[in-house]
Amino acid sequence: TYRELDAKANQLAHRLRGLGVGPEVRVGLCVERTEDLVIGALGILKAGGAYVPLDPSYPRERLGWLLEDAQGPALVAHSHLLSALPETSATPVCLDSDDVELAKQPTTAPVVDIHAGHLAYLIYTSGSTGRPKGVAISHGNAVSFLHWALTTFSPEELKGTLAATSLNFDLSVFELFAPLSSGGAVVVARNALH
Repeated sequence: TYRELDAKANQLAHRLRGLGVGPEVRVGLCVERTEDLVIGALGILKAGGAYVPLDPSYPRERLGWLLEDAQGPALVAHSHLLSALPETSATPVCLDSDDVELAKQPTTAPVVDIHAGHLAYLIYTSGSTGRPKGVAISHGNAVSFLHWALTTFSPEELKGTLAATSLNFDLSVFELFAPLSSGGAVVVARNALH
């Protein structure tokens, strides 16, 4: 339910705030395509941080470069994916195994001073030099995109939206947050090819 999603995202946000996450702070997000994808992205945003998608299907070398570039104090992940990631100084917060620690956190939204110009997420292009190039998307840009979606599509059209796109693409913002902003449901596809 919306209440459960909100509570879990708020608990994650409080845990991340305790680790130093706030405006302009990048947080890696490496989870399977489950409801934790929504909880993770929303929790990072509620903490004031910016999510950095780390697709578990990416090569270890690329994930290492993205983690190094993000330089965040925390990494939101599924525990079984940690071994696939290069070593990092970020504190892991595992959505599938840190239940006790997360359950101790308040279910109310943390108070965070966010502005339109603050970073919401960072996605990477392939880069012309062979190294991924980060593209910073602000809250203002993301909200403008969602505003367009909500004025273009009716709540009826958004009542059940398939989220099949990787978080590494802007379309995922529409797939995840447009239905949630209009009272709809998000169906997270485990794999875009299934």
